[in-house]
Amino acid sequence: MTSRTRADDDRLVGSVARLCARATEPLDLLRRVAALVRGHVPYDAAGWILVDPDTMLLNAVHEEGVPREAHLALLELELSGEDLNRFVDLARDGVAAASLAAATGGRLDRSVRWRTVYEPHGFGDELRGVFCSGGVCWGHVCLTRTADAPWFTPREVGLLSRLAPHVAHGIRSGLLLDEAWLEPGREPPGVVVLDDDGRVVSTTARALDWLGPVHDDRLERSVVVHEVAVHARAMAAGDREGPPPLARVRAASGEWLLVRGSRLDGRGQTAVLVEPARRSDVAPLLLHLHELTPRERQVAQHLLSGRSTADIAADLWITQETLRGHVKSVFAKLGVSSRPELFARLAHEAVARSAGTEG
Repeated sequence: MTSRTRADDDRLVGSVARLCARATEPLDLLRRVAALVRGHVPYDAAGWILVDPDTMLLNAVHEEGVPREAHLALLELELSGEDLNRFVDLARDGVAAASLAAATGGRLDRSVRWRTVYEPHGFGDELRGVFCSGGVCWGHVCLTRTADAPWFTPREVGLLSRLAPHVAHGIRSGLLLDEAWLEPGREPPGVVVLDDDGRVVSTTARALDWLGPVHDDRLERSVVVHEVAVHARAMAAGDREGPPPLARVRAASGEWLLVRGSRLDGRGQTAVLVEPARRSDVAPLLLHLHELTPRERQVAQHLLSGRSTADIAADLWITQETLRGHVKSVFAKLGVSSRPELFARLAHEAVARSAGTEG
């Protein structure tokens, strides 16, 4: 396999980020991402998959070199069997990418799917990634190599982890734009379209409900629209690096909103999407607002994941007694006394009601 440098990795991340910053039909986006990745992280077979974010069930796939019977067997195992690196487990645990060789400690035969599917079809190691945004999964990928090929390296796992949030953003933007423009009967996000001079070309009523007048020279809440659009244009042009453009903003009603930007190919325009934030989107911001320390924020995020105290302590490499001290401090700062109260305190519904329906 060809040796790659950090600069090569950075260039790939930049290319994928630019691609995902443009509004693209999601399955076509996965095909284009696959072509970029395969030239940098060689693999022999793959499934680039779109899923229903509520159920994690597959709803479309860009398949490369996977025998049909193997694909069906893998689907069956994913839904009914216990195994290492299941997509649902990676998404739940916040792990963007993982290799089977690493998960098995180099003993691939510890994996049910390797023994029953991969080995009989001549495959060796597997690299999986999940495309999640705000705790919601929009797709995933499974790359495999033949049995005589080298295993996936930690560097390749890390590279896929860096690509995952960009791909999640691209999938989500494509789906939201399709929903807003192609299926007007469904509840859409708010959409504001701007040209490259920052002029508002069009808006939807939903965007105006949340943000107020976006043509107002005073800007006020609508300044976030221009900020996100500028970042989306810069990312699509390759002038900006980092995560996809995203901002959290409070609507006049008190509801928290997510504002995302996506470039519209061939139009000289940028679409800004506005939608209600989920608890998982807003929780990190609220933890900052309550002046939690970095370790306390880390503990709070683990508590919100529903994991056991023993598992959290093991993940953080601290004793359960030390963890209990952090939990006590988190609860005190947030004014709660239990996990259920913590969930309720950070829940999207509670945030939405705080200014709009109380008093």
